[in-house]
Amino acid sequence: MRKKGFTLIEIMVVVTIMGILAAVAIPLYSGYANRAKRVEAEEQLMTLASAEEDYFNTYRQYTIDKDMLKKYYGIEFGGTGNKHYSIDFPSDDTENSSRATYKAKAYVCFTKQGTSCDKGAANVTCWVSNSEHSSICKENN
Repeated sequence: MRKKGFTLIEIMVVVTIMGILAAVAIPLYSGYANRAKRVEAEEQLMTLASAEEDYFNTYRQYTIDKDMLKKYYGIEFGGTGNKHYSIDFPSDDTENSSRATYKAKAYVCFTKQGTSCDKGAANVTCWVSNSEHSSICKENN
């Protein structure tokens, strides 16, 4: 006469299968999450590039005014809240006195967010300039 319930072997088989599935799924999820963080930063860099080109077509120079870019073009420079990137953009004339060019860098952090995501903590650095047609990214080791 058989009692209702599961045997120890059946439970061990189920736990083993769940462990194998978890061992495969967790690294895949981490990879997808990291790629999403990088794509979010690249998206903002390309939005910044479009805004700069739009500004250049109107005023024949690039802007360095972060507040104007944020207010009128919706650029998110990161480094706050739950953002896993920060965009470094020259905000004074020392780096670019003629404003005939622009270059912006995005520092992407996979584990840190907000103000702790900066140049020193970045896992990936992406940049865009008026001479590039797309953003360029490099893994930091």
